[in-house]
Amino acid sequence: MGRRLLHGAGYWAWRAASGLAQRVPAGLTYALAAVGGELAYFLWAPKREIAKRNLATVLGLSPDHPAVARAARGSFRNFARYLVEIMRFPALTAHDIDRLVSIEPATWQHLRDARAGGRGLIFVSIHFGNFELGGARIAAELPITVIADDIGNARLMDLLAGNRAHKNITLHTPDGAAKKVLRALRRNELVGLMMDLGPRALSFSNVEVDFFGKRTLFPAVAAELARASGAPIVVAVTLREHGNTFRGVALPPVVVTRTQDAAQDVERATQAIARGLETFVRRAPDQWYIFRPMWPASATAR
Repeated sequence: MGRRLLHGAGYWAWRAASGLAQRVPAGLTYALAAVGGELAYFLWAPKREIAKRNLATVLGLSPDHPAVARAARGSFRNFARYLVEIMRFPALTAHDIDRLVSIEPATWQHLRDARAGGRGLIFVSIHFGNFELGGARIAAELPITVIADDIGNARLMDLLAGNRAHKNITLHTPDGAAKKVLRALRRNELVGLMMDLGPRALSFSNVEVDFFGKRTLFPAVAAELARASGAPIVVAVTLREHGNTFRGVALPPVVVTRTQDAAQDVERATQAIARGLETFVRRAPDQWYIFRPMWPASATAR
């Protein structure tokens, strides 16, 4: 009963906050988000320390280094901005999204090249910049099916899924998603996956890779789907730029070579994904929202 009440309160709190964010001028919501991000950084000590440990690995510095603290504070502020943007997301028109998000010409070419074979495209990213707006910008032209974390609140999950459906994005939780995404790939559509689960990848089929010089677990699902379907993989992010506008950037497609050693094929492709994601995180560490441990205390055996 207590959990049900908590989920109900979370659902209505989100709806109330979203309604307010959609009616208040954007400049004011961003100002409030900046304040909220600062407060969260100073008051939410466990998440602050996790963010600092993660970003220390990215920067190659001690968690106590001032540069790490600056990056972590920036991450909290940017995450607060992202939350405001998600609250405003249902009210955005196609024109709004086109105005807010630009896609590099080379990125469009990578997407077209990847889909040329007719086997679909597997689109992998991390919790960085504003991946929701970037996905909506691409989905205006190419339908996207996304496998997302189940947040545990069914009513809220349904609400968020409905908001995305209006932007041509189909959202599925991991349970039972494999057949649905394979059908999407056969229709030559895009399938989106998030890779930065860290030790939480233990809940899924996973592979251990090198990421910023340390071993950690990445979900194997992208490489497994690519190997099974023949769909190429594109590593992409949506970078936040001046004035809270965004730029979608994708790397050239990764093709999974199918050999008799399936485990090696999956490991090789997942390592290529990790290398690609490193290039984006190095550009703007404070745009990576990683408030769960990304690396275990010691390497986990496969």
